[in-house]
Amino acid sequence: MKNTKRISALLLALLLMLTMALAGCSGDGGSKESSAAGTSEESGSSAEESEPAEDNGGDESSEEEDEPVHVNPYEGTEYPEGEEIVLWSQSMGDIWVDFFEKSVHEYNLEGRGYTIREEFIAGSAWDERIAAARASDTCPTAYIQSYNHIPTGVKEGYYDAFDDYMDSAVFEDMLPIVKEMVSIGGKTYAIPLLCEPSMVLYYRKDLLEAGGYKEPPKTWQELTDMANALKTDDVFGLEIPGFGEMGWSTWGMQLGNAGHGPINDNWDAPMIDEGYRDIALFFKELYDTGAVPEQPLSGYTDIKPFGQGDVVFQICGSWAVTDLIDTYPEIWENTGVAVVPTKDGNLDKTTATIGGWVYVLDSKAEKPEGAADYLSWLVSKENPERLGQYYVDVKFAKASPFASIADWAAEQAGDGAEYVDVINRISSFGQPEAAYPWDISARVASLFEDVAMGYDDIDSAMQACAEDIQQLIDDNNLPGTDPRK
Repeated sequence: MKNTKRISALLLALLLMLTMALAGCSGDGGSKESSAAGTSEESGSSAEESEPAEDNGGDESSEEEDEPVHVNPYEGTEYPEGEEIVLWSQSMGDIWVDFFEKSVHEYNLEGRGYTIREEFIAGSAWDERIAAARASDTCPTAYIQSYNHIPTGVKEGYYDAFDDYMDSAVFEDMLPIVKEMVSIGGKTYAIPLLCEPSMVLYYRKDLLEAGGYKEPPKTWQELTDMANALKTDDVFGLEIPGFGEMGWSTWGMQLGNAGHGPINDNWDAPMIDEGYRDIALFFKELYDTGAVPEQPLSGYTDIKPFGQGDVVFQICGSWAVTDLIDTYPEIWENTGVAVVPTKDGNLDKTTATIGGWVYVLDSKAEKPEGAADYLSWLVSKENPERLGQYYVDVKFAKASPFASIADWAAEQAGDGAEYVDVINRISSFGQPEAAYPWDISARVASLFEDVAMGYDDIDSAMQACAEDIQQLIDDNNLPGTDPRK
């Protein structure tokens, strides 16, 4: 009976995903700066090749088949003579492409001895292009990756460190948590462009006020109680990730509330302890009390349920800010942005992992100095407006990895800086995405589902999860293989 219920739930989830996919293909899926968030990379056993990336560095709309071919407005410009340096980026929407085309144009006009040519590649073709380029030794000098690719990419020898090609002042300006995320063995292997918290709480200020609440919830219990108190026949209380998305969306939640991930530091044993019991029981209470709808109203990366006024609260990534401002301005006027509640109400700890995009330097690049010069120019502490303008363009939905640029961006936000401060606060406590195999994250998500949906009692579910993770550790020969160590 238990298996039958699980299969039925899975079929319902798959049906929902298919419906959403068809809706997206119809062209009415809306516009957001970050639809790349929920895109799953090919299945595999390493972060370099497999994990669904939670970072959402980019796309405000998916490309239509009949969309006209994009033309670089600066194509044909005669620049001062310089050695050509090729960069690759994913094509993540108009805001992203327009910003970096302009940046490259302005750099090339300065005549610094290099001419940058950046190619923008569709996300659906990215993995294949990178794999083919590596196989034929034709990788560009530098290219975009997400934070979770760095550890395995360094281990596999794909990337060169930037330390020999850039002034140390660039690295010193990085926020400490970001510097840690892009460094392996004391060397810096990536230049970060943005930080994007995976979990942020969006709430309706007008509905909270009407219900007699003066501030958003800080604890899980407060969130549950408020969602139930404020829901109506027409408005759900809270929208949360679906179980299939909890594998990646809850990484930071696990670290902050359990104090660790599902395996130990040596990667030789599971750590499914009382912290994981607490998280699983929290999700169970949300479903048992009716605080959340029986099925998710959308994919996790989509703020549409909140934007359309269907929920009082929604947990989504920071990228949702752009969509709310651009697509749902009336809702945005009554939107509050807060740290996702924790069990004990302490918000000064990890509540989200940090996704985002970085430039990596190909280990076989012939002219690494050229890419390094452009990136040094782009993230210049003396000219924070260069990269800082991107944060303005995306309505400050991202946090800057560089202290000087973050300060400049905060000044530009002015009176609207309250939500910017929240995003920056979450980012300051953030942690990098998991580097262990995706199957472990998926198994943790199944634990939450088994308990929340009543497929198994908490003790049996935790024991089964621990046993399965130990099997994954053994099957993948994981002990001592953490690429960050």
